[in-house]
Amino acid sequence: MKKTNDSLVTELLVIAGAPGSGKTTISRLLRARLGCPHVDLGHLREFHLDNEWSNASAREESMAFENLLYVVRNYFRHGYGPVLVTDLLDFRVQEIPAHFRHDNFLIATLVVNDDEELTRRVLIPERDSGYRDYASSIAWNRALLARPNVQNEVKIDNTDPDPAGAVAQILGLLHKTEEE
Repeated sequence: MKKTNDSLVTELLVIAGAPGSGKTTISRLLRARLGCPHVDLGHLREFHLDNEWSNASAREESMAFENLLYVVRNYFRHGYGPVLVTDLLDFRVQEIPAHFRHDNFLIATLVVNDDEELTRRVLIPERDSGYRDYASSIAWNRALLARPNVQNEVKIDNTDPDPAGAVAQILGLLHKTEEE
């Protein structure tokens, strides 16, 4: 959706969280509600020359992140917003304020306050990412809960299997940002 005078002020919306926290589900619902561009860093591997690329090296991950920055800035340049971004490693989420310090952004970090629920989500057979390392996901989620928020970050409890509450909370934050 192109920005208009009555559109949301937020230019960048980052949906972050550990695997199984609901990033893909929440992002799909937000994209449908907002009609905005959605850039999934995991899908940027489609632009890599090596079809077998899988974040195997720091160099490849860095290149994918640089591509993401370019794509988002290009959307901004053409008047689109908000741009929805997902599937960032946490250290990249923490870099967002430095890369977008002159832009309006919101980081919604999804957390799950129940290890059993997170394990269930990671292990469901229908999971499209193929990620099944529930122990790493639990450790990532706990680290997110423990670390201080970065600029413009809000941690959202997405423990409930129904994503409607998290979506409503994020939409409320977007509208609150618009009113400020």
